[in-house]
Amino acid sequence: MRKNRVVIDINSAMPLYSRGWVSGIGRTTKELVEAISQMEALPFDVMLYSQNTKGIDGKRMNTHFKSRHICLPHKPWMNRMIGMTHLREWSTGYDLLHIPHNFEWVRCPDRTVVTLHDAMFFAQPDEVFDHAYAQKRYPKLAQQCRAIITCSESSKRDIMKYMAVPEDKIFVCPWGYSKELFYPREHKKTGNPYFLSVSCSMGRKNTMAVVKAYEKLVKQQPMHELVLIWPNTPKEALEYCNKDHLRNHIYITTDVDDERLGVLYNEATATFFPSRYEGFGLPVLESMACGTPVVTCRNSSLPEVGGDAALYVDPDDIDGISRFMEQFEQGDLDRDLLKQKSLEQASKFSWQQCAAQTVEVYKQLL
Repeated sequence: MRKNRVVIDINSAMPLYSRGWVSGIGRTTKELVEAISQMEALPFDVMLYSQNTKGIDGKRMNTHFKSRHICLPHKPWMNRMIGMTHLREWSTGYDLLHIPHNFEWVRCPDRTVVTLHDAMFFAQPDEVFDHAYAQKRYPKLAQQCRAIITCSESSKRDIMKYMAVPEDKIFVCPWGYSKELFYPREHKKTGNPYFLSVSCSMGRKNTMAVVKAYEKLVKQQPMHELVLIWPNTPKEALEYCNKDHLRNHIYITTDVDDERLGVLYNEATATFFPSRYEGFGLPVLESMACGTPVVTCRNSSLPEVGGDAALYVDPDDIDGISRFMEQFEQGDLDRDLLKQKSLEQASKFSWQQCAAQTVEVYKQLL
């Protein structure tokens, strides 16, 4: 008698093997799948589903799972066509399909579990990310699918609020972090100390608040520099950071792999992440896992991740952000204590725990 089969759509993770980097959602998909693969005696089979014209499939991932690849473009128009047919069903034979990237066109929503990472497209809509499309499409799948997995209690509340999904249909499985990448490292610092801000944008990530707070500190001729990890940096941000009094103090890097990211966290004096909204907040967890203090905001999911270890400020309080920078600059904060608290808080999260909770959801649905 054959086991039930769970098929996990891994398309969000595939860009890692074609361009060398991946979005936060792609990273969480990869980490989750590989953590599930490490579990013993699963009561069901797992198959990985991929779709692209480059032939990049689940065999690239560090798992023992079977994979099924369809050599078609992974584009919305093609995905919609596949969702109107039984192609995915015929090729994989799933009993339960897991879509871990918020939305996909599916033929059988009653046999589908969807990971909705947040309800940002309602709570903090942004035209840059075509959130109008998400507002139109995501709620229908959320209401029709068998179950929803999300990464924080905050996201669960927002999904219930904005998409009219009943509470008992939503399972919270908090994310973890890669212990191979994010851990305290022995290192010799070269150059000046610096503050770090990652996952930057002009919108809800609120990176310009960090820049303007640092601009106030520059008047004191600080030792600390500011490093921004900012892919696709907007022209206006580049122009602002290139002002005469900031040019030699602020450094923007656009292309950082995970290994380098771990080093940057470790060598930073503190990470500043004054986001206005997060479904989880990976930069907070990853920074704390390296023992680096975090300054963030007490909104959405961020207090769930930061706990008592993070330092909190209002996202619009430029002076407050700057005061934290000044305190770090002058050594007024106990960094050893903050490091200890950060490591203790980070230890509450792991991909192994997330994988175990996710498997329990699969078992319940099967």
